[in-house]
Amino acid sequence: MDYKFYRLDVSERIVSSKDVAAPDDLAALKEAENDCEEYAVEVWQGARRVARVKLDNAPLNAEDRTCL
Repeated sequence: MDYKFYRLDVSERIVSSKDVAAPDDLAALKEAENDCEEYAVEVWQGARRVARVKLDNAPLNAEDRTCL
């Protein structure tokens, strides 16, 4: 399956993007977790937002509800 990763700065602006091939959402999310050292990463498959991984894979909290 084809995914697109969007790297986001602290102001939530897209800094860069990359295309990723993964067999399913969980594999794409795992790869995004490895790619979040400098930026938060949103994982998209077409027009569907799969998930957001916070900078340094920080834990999600109540304020992050809109991320998913």
